[in-house]
Amino acid sequence: MGLAVEQISGDDQKLLVNILLKQQYALELVSSEINDIECGDKAACEEEYNRLLALYDLLRFSK
Repeated sequence: MGLAVEQISGDDQKLLVNILLKQQYALELVSSEINDIECGDKAACEEEYNRLLALYDLLRFSK
């Protein structure tokens, strides 16, 4: 995945993020990541988990 990120230009990355936000996919992805951490399917440090929670709130309540 790291290689794909390196190959996508900054403008294309911004476009992708914009699409994810407009279609509410960003919220779904963040929610899924939080769920995976809470269920023990993925490991994350407390700082990353808290950042995901804050991002979820931001995405959910900024409509």
